[in-house]
Amino acid sequence: MSEERRAIEALRAGVPNRAAIRLLGTTENEISERFVENLQFCRQRLKDGEQPTGQVIAGGFGAGKSHLLGYLKELALNENFIVSWVVISKETPLFDLRKLYVSAIRNATVPNLNDDAMTAVLSKLRPKSDAYDDLAQWAESAEAELSALFPALLHLFPHPNTNPERIQQMARFFSGGKLSFANVRQWLREVGAVKLFPLKTIKQPDLTRQRLRFVPRLIAAAGYSGWVLLLDEVELIGRYSVLQRGRSYAELARWLGLDAEERVPGVVTVAAITDDFTSEVINKRRDDEQVPLKLVDKNERRTADRARLGMEMLEKKQVLLQAPNSALLEVSLNKIRGFYSDAYGWDVAGADVGEITAAKSMRQYIKSWITTWDLERLYNSRPEIETVDVAPDYEENKDMELVAEPSGDDPDDE
Repeated sequence: MSEERRAIEALRAGVPNRAAIRLLGTTENEISERFVENLQFCRQRLKDGEQPTGQVIAGGFGAGKSHLLGYLKELALNENFIVSWVVISKETPLFDLRKLYVSAIRNATVPNLNDDAMTAVLSKLRPKSDAYDDLAQWAESAEAELSALFPALLHLFPHPNTNPERIQQMARFFSGGKLSFANVRQWLREVGAVKLFPLKTIKQPDLTRQRLRFVPRLIAAAGYSGWVLLLDEVELIGRYSVLQRGRSYAELARWLGLDAEERVPGVVTVAAITDDFTSEVINKRRDDEQVPLKLVDKNERRTADRARLGMEMLEKKQVLLQAPNSALLEVSLNKIRGFYSDAYGWDVAGADVGEITAAKSMRQYIKSWITTWDLERLYNSRPEIETVDVAPDYEENKDMELVAEPSGDDPDDE
């Protein structure tokens, strides 16, 4: 199947794929240029412990948020970044850092390589390189605030005793899985280093935060430019209870680099959300007042502070996608008409944008064009297309907060 045909099939279904993204590109130049600047900042300022402030893009259902995220993903891969695209869902709740982290690693795409991300990273580590030495030195420093487990694994990694099975166990641990402390002590004992790295119990939340600080630097030490996180359908947090919405705002602030004390150097984040979320959830439910109070009542004052930063980002600094206007629609129509004709060897004649209304999304325009051409090509019939708006569902649902542990993601043996 040709690239043009794959693009049309995806656009017909309303789900952008790499072919459609490459052929259509984007007209959101301001967003993409800022994203490229963030990539450069991430690459240049990692050693300084700085993280670029992430972006929040907003638009209605079918406005092209996922298409834009896909375009940004291609930009990042071309710049040698590892990219994780995570759709917020019942299985990947934004309020749970550990589950989100595990999902991000598992969904990561490695530039020019079809492999598990952490396996790829470890395969590219060069223990005698300056980058590896810098990582090991940082991991042992007070600045890193890491358990001795992390520098211990870096010490063990290049040793001849560390066979492929042990490296796979390390990869699984860095990805969020378990690793027996007893095994690590035995490995250290074998190389006469058990006293160099006193291992102590780590609470699970602390371990996740330490992984998050360590892994972006591990990615950079392996020769990659950094790690990009694309968060899609963030509006799902509107269905959580007020307490979990608050924790979600706080985690969003963490990933976006809004809190100076919780920055994640080496990470660039873009979040996509519906354009009415602020008015329908934050404002109508008075989250800016209720959320901090709920969190403080739970003795989560730092989380409350980050939640305020997350809500402020959503209220004041999100960037709205362009609304479809006649110029934008003409450009899109001509591009899609061109590769539709190439895909089917059928000349699209007399194509027009159709009626332009404020309520109609870009997805609705595109699907109506393709449906019209399909019927003309196959049945020589020109239909009347009706569109129906789909409103986001922000109704609270406690079931959205009941999440099973991901398969194989057991607690660490401490």
